Amino acid sequence: MDKKNIYQKLFEVKKAGIKLQRDTTAFNYKYATLSQIQEKLSNVMQEQKLLVLHRVENNEVITTIFNTEWGEKDILQSVSSSIPMSEWTKPQDKGSEITYYRRYNLLSLLDLEVEDDDGKKAQDSSSKQDIMDYINRVKAEDDTNAITTIYEEFNKLKWSDKQTTWFKKECRERTDYLQKL
Repeated sequence: MDKKNIYQKLFEVKKAGIKLQRDTTAFNYKYATLSQIQEKLSNVMQEQKLLVLHRVENNEVITTIFNTEWGEKDILQSVSSSIPMSEWTKPQDKGSEITYYRRYNLLSLLDLEVEDDDGKKAQDSSSKQDIMDYINRVKAEDDTNAITTIYEEFNKLKWSDKQTTWFKKECRERTDYLQKL
């Protein structure tokens, strides 16, 4: 039996049809906790031999999913998502933000169908789901000129500074990757 690449494995996770319940309420928002998400993913992630690691680096929360089924001669396969953090000064606020971004990154990477019910909407009319649509378009693009067009389209709308920074980073990473090919 051939080994599956990471994208085939992520597709198997998506096909598992994991259902998440909004089991916790805080600040008038209902949401699925990180522990519930991890618990419901545990079996299928182990079956697919996928490992999830979260880290904070350069003031960003980074979530990476690794394919652990590859040998020494194979190329390490992984997918990552990162979100820049705010400048919180209280440890409790920073901890809450890290937990939120770990949860959001994981749901985003696995394309699980859960509304972003616990995140506050940006002060303008653009939600995190809207920005994810743009980021997914950039990640799917194989042409740097098309990424520039998406970036110009994105800039015509009103976004928060944090959203703009995040989107610029994603565009830059994809463009750098394509230029290395």
